[in-house]
Amino acid sequence: MMMTETKTTSNLALVLVAAGVSSRIGFDKTGSKIKKEYLPMKSGTVLSTAAKAFLSTLDFSTVVVTFPANDDLAGEQKKAEEALFADPFVKECSSRTNFIFVPGGKTRQQSVLDALETISDKNPDCELVFIHDGARPFVKSETISLTYRAALEFGAAVPGLQPTETQKKIDENGFIVKHLLRSSLTAVQTPQVFQFEPILEAHRKASESTKTFTDDTEIWDEFAAKHKNENGESLSRVKVVLGDPENKKITYPEDIKDL
Repeated sequence: MMMTETKTTSNLALVLVAAGVSSRIGFDKTGSKIKKEYLPMKSGTVLSTAAKAFLSTLDFSTVVVTFPANDDLAGEQKKAEEALFADPFVKECSSRTNFIFVPGGKTRQQSVLDALETISDKNPDCELVFIHDGARPFVKSETISLTYRAALEFGAAVPGLQPTETQKKIDENGFIVKHLLRSSLTAVQTPQVFQFEPILEAHRKASESTKTFTDDTEIWDEFAAKHKNENGESLSRVKVVLGDPENKKITYPEDIKDL
């Protein structure tokens, strides 16, 4: 498969977040908990399909996959490796890409920080990092390329979609307290792409905060975009590019009917 867009000026890394327990997906016929990222899909699995989309679009020097941490780390890592390399194309990329498997933390935020720290250790020259849900296998090359180019220009980018339903803000009792404009709202997806050093430092600061953050763009805005860098320059806020309605995250059993 030919690359649809090749690396130009950046050393790229990819984090595939797959350390969750898939609590809402259910159980298989044997009664075992389903790990959605490891479900069969196309020529591999959900996880390998997500990875393939990135590896066939851009040249990544490092790919970090987070996996569930429990008493059997070796066994869990083996499952993650088997799921990722189930697609022959992904396995063949080992010749040019360093694949690293990292046990996840107690939260997604901690898992991402651990992955970023690993990149910092193994690939200190990394310039841009893509952070993507391992259970979001429908991502297309167009979305990857759009976020890549926007991150090169602005420092941080994310795909987003304008809500189709009218949005309201409600209070704790369920009453509408504010009428929101759809034109000023977006539902963000992944990949979320950032300059590497700023997002790493932002995550480090976020780990020391008592605040709960919803995703990596919020961490960027709180600890990177609001502060000046070492040269006294302010970093850009996150640029939103056009998302894709098909770029869905597998969450519930009905999301996997057509896999």
